[in-house]
This record gives sequence, structure tokens and C-alpha cells, in this order.
Amino acid sequence: MRPSAGVLNFVDLVRAVLHLAGAEGIELGRGAGELAAGIGPAEHYVLILIDGMGMDLLARLPAEGFLRSHLTGQLQSVFPSTTATALTALATAQWPCAHGVPGWWTYLERFHVSATTLPFVERFTGRPLDRFGVRAEDLYPVPSLWSGLKHAPVSVVPARIADSVFNRYASGRTPQAGYAAISEAIAAIRDRLTQAAQPTLTYLYLPQIDSLCHKKGTAHQAVADLLASLERQLAELAGGLAGRARVVVTADHGFLDTPEDSRFILTEDDELVSELVCPPTGDPTVPIFHVRPGREEAFVQGFAGRFGEAFALIAPEEAETLRLFGPEPPSPVLRRRLGSFVGIAVQPAAICYQPAGEQAHVHAAVHAGLSRNEMLIPLILA
Repeated sequence: MRPSAGVLNFVDLVRAVLHLAGAEGIELGRGAGELAAGIGPAEHYVLILIDGMGMDLLARLPAEGFLRSHLTGQLQSVFPSTTATALTALATAQWPCAHGVPGWWTYLERFHVSATTLPFVERFTGRPLDRFGVRAEDLYPVPSLWSGLKHAPVSVVPARIADSVFNRYASGRTPQAGYAAISEAIAAIRDRLTQAAQPTLTYLYLPQIDSLCHKKGTAHQAVADLLASLERQLAELAGGLAGRARVVVTADHGFLDTPEDSRFILTEDDELVSELVCPPTGDPTVPIFHVRPGREEAFVQGFAGRFGEAFALIAPEEAETLRLFGPEPPSPVLRRRLGSFVGIAVQPAAICYQPAGEQAHVHAAVHAGLSRNEMLIPLILA
């Protein structure tokens, strides 16, 4: 499916929530205005993002359960439908065409570095990017809006990432609370709202479904069990708040299971890789290729011969014409980061890079692409 600013979408929801929480200077537009009216004014907001829980996964829960019984509608994710791109939109209220983060891996041409975006590390060594002279604002060029909220914000995130470079950036250096168990996060939110003496926005990030789907695939019983457990705990949270807060639940993307024979491996010595300035960036379902000058035609021919049935290969100019990254022309930052070509899976498939002497990161289920399973996410209000 093709992304459109004309249908209700994740950026609309971000703009609506941040506007309601007191951010200044946000132009709502029709979609965000509609969502803001539906959410309504409140003294306290709780925004819950369940990483990976698209409409397809949600539909597997009981219709009478907390999440589906409070389902208000569906939204389109951003493209690429991937966490790094969506969470940067959550920080900035901007489309990818403006915020410039196109996926899990990004090539920083000025520094000659392939970055893993959210961990803020060099892709192959795991070394912090600041050791290469990269600052947070180099990787995430659009400032976060969260420091300007009038509703006091707190981000409740897994303890292992609570003080990460990305989370400090995304939260605008507003307070964060780390948790080890989901029950601990629920208790922290309940305690915060019980004691609050001013309007608040509490953001809860739940990455557990995403991690499990990548490892096991969406059909695994462990995924169903985790979904059921999450639903029970969120129902308890909403019930315990007793109407003191408006609860908004959504996701950043959905998932698509990939057959083993559609998980393609590109090794370091592959002839296609030899045509590139750096290994493919982006995500395995939406790989970005920075081709060496003058080798574009050879790369296109080689790619089509091997992957043409599973992937479309488009130039950034075509992506701009299709408005895949948002309604405006791409910023100069995004244009550089899109390289020479963008691959888009047209069926469940992934292209995974394997450095010499290492294993490729191959997942049972993937996201980032344009399928309905990946792009459609819920809007749940309680």
C-alpha cells in the first residue's frame, strides 16, 4: 500500500498528542485535528507504543478483550515502517522526508561511517559514534519537541536503553524511568499519576513483541502468550487509573513473516557488494544502496537478475514522486542517506548482509515495507 498524508497516519497521531500536551507551533492539519478532537483534552495522558503490534497481530486477540474493545480505528505507519523511522517521527512530529532517518542502518557520508541508528554505534564494530566524531545532531538532525511540552513528560522505557543517546535526544532530555519488567513499568505509571500535582504526559515504550516476532515469527505460540499478557497488564493499568488519564495505545509498524527461501544473504565478497560504497543500509526489506559512481547500470542489471522477482529497485527521485517518505520533497539529509537506489520488497523477502567471519542478522519476521501487515497500526483509546 502507498503511504498517504491524506489518510489518518502515525504522524497525525504524534502531532495530535503533542499538541494536546502543550507543544507549540504544530500545524495539525485535517487528520491530526480529527485525532486531537477524538482524544480530547485531559489533565493526564498516557501514550503507549507497542513495538510491532500492527493490525494483523491485534486481530488475533479476543474481540471482547481490552485492546480490541477500545479500538477506535487504524492508522498508516510511516515508510519505511520501521522503529528507527517511526520513533524519530514521535520525537519530532515530522515525516521521514523531513527528519531524515530512513531505517535501522544509515550511511553517514561525511564521516564515511555506517551507523546503527538507535544504538548510536558504528555498525560493524559496535563502537559509539562519538569516537568517529559523530554527534547526536549529526545523526538526528531535527530537534525533539518533547522539551517544550506543557504537560510534564516522562518516558518509561526498558532500563537498558533509558540513558541511551537516542532516548536522550528523543525525549528532549526530559526525565526517563527505566524498567526491567512490564509490571514494574505499569506500577511506575500508576504511582506517577497518583502523585501528580501538574498535568502530565507519560510515554510507555514496549519493545517485547517486536523482539519476539523477529526471533520466532508472528505465528509462534510465545507471541500469542506475550500479547495476551500485555493485554492483561494494560487492562489493569487502565482500570487502576480510574479515569484519571486518557490512555492512547498504538504501534510503530506491523510484521510480515518471511519464508526461509526468501531470506537472501549478501556476503562481503559478493559481486553486487563490490559495486557499493558501503554495505546495504536501511532495513532488510527496504535496503538502501550507495553505488560507486559509474557503476549504476551494472548494479541495476545484477540486482534485477537476482532479486527482481522479490524486490522493486527505485531511484530516490522516483520515491520522491511517489511521496513514499512523506508529502514534501526529501530534505538534503534524507536525499544523501537514500544513496543511489532503494529496494522495496514486493513479496515477503529480506536481503541480509553477512560480513566476513560473522553471521548475517536473519529474522523470521520482518517489517519496513509497504504491505498492509507492515503498514497498518491501531489507534486504541481508553
